[in-house]
Amino acid sequence: MSSYQFPGGPAVSDEQVERFLNTNGGDRRALLKRAAALGLAMPALGGLLGNAQAQETPASGHQMDMGTPQSGYVGSNPQSPGTGSESPVPMQPSPFKLYDPFLKPVEPGPKQITLTAMDAALMIAKDVPYAAWTFDGTVPGPMLRVREGDKVDFTLKIDPNATTSHSLDFHSAQTPPNVNYKTIMPGEEFSWSFTPKYPGAFMYHCGTPPVLMHIGTGMYGAMIVDPKEGWPPAQEIAFIQSDFYLKDGENGVKVPDYTKMLGNGNMDYVVFNGYANQYVENPIKVKVGEPIRIFLVNCGPNAWSTFHVVGAIFDAGYLNANPQNKMVGLQSMAVGPGDGICVELTLEEPGEYPAVNHAFGHAAHGAVAILKAE
Repeated sequence: MSSYQFPGGPAVSDEQVERFLNTNGGDRRALLKRAAALGLAMPALGGLLGNAQAQETPASGHQMDMGTPQSGYVGSNPQSPGTGSESPVPMQPSPFKLYDPFLKPVEPGPKQITLTAMDAALMIAKDVPYAAWTFDGTVPGPMLRVREGDKVDFTLKIDPNATTSHSLDFHSAQTPPNVNYKTIMPGEEFSWSFTPKYPGAFMYHCGTPPVLMHIGTGMYGAMIVDPKEGWPPAQEIAFIQSDFYLKDGENGVKVPDYTKMLGNGNMDYVVFNGYANQYVENPIKVKVGEPIRIFLVNCGPNAWSTFHVVGAIFDAGYLNANPQNKMVGLQSMAVGPGDGICVELTLEEPGEYPAVNHAFGHAAHGAVAILKAE
């Protein structure tokens, strides 16, 4: 049996190639596209598909086998397989839908969580459609909430119509990335379990290289891990801050600009929960004189946050939203990309209180929410 050797990676047999072709209608161009999605090296594509077709595909220098997820290590390891220069394809955008900022309570006990990586075009600001890679079709992905000590049975699925491969990295988990943060192909799924040992406000994201591209394109969300005993009663709100870098795509739909993400240009938007100024246009109603608890996870990929509520002082602030990391009487809290906080405050008088990234250049790009105390 002959095989194809991907430089720096394992051999791929004729049987593996034929199995792929059989599942894709014998379409070698589909194989080319899928190989490009995985960032297979140009010499391998040339040998596998012929030089004419290989010339159509950008090379990334990364390698990956075409077998099961057993081989798919991802993360910040520069030697791990990646998707190269692949990017989302513009499509008809979905209408804007307000991202619910209020957290739902959670009881202790085992949790079953499934997330599906899929392509989607979404509105990220007024009249700004954006081609994204997503979890469950939204940016950010679903807001997850568990208790410290809960067993989490997790399944990652990749939509069969997705244009590329993905993975998932939970900051709340302690696990070998090469075992559980695996890149899998469109149409595949992968399950594993973990038990969060620390409370906090944790990021989750796609860890498939280039990680910057996958996060910057929309593949992120938050998992709030409550302490075992829970939090005292309060009005609970969650913000996920993120920054977008855009260039023009087809049919007026914006696409990610990886060059800008790398620092060669400014961000276009910095937002809370995926859409610029959505809580200015739709203020968040809270009750006067009752405690408010706000969780903030900064998913980046690049912009810092200095979180502040105008007209208020934080009675308490918790680094990484861990109750043991308590500080009091704060005007703001700094949150770097990939980190989280929790703050508690009470608004004693009716009014409109802006919650902002106090790096006001970022607030001017959309990282503002109005708390309307009634």
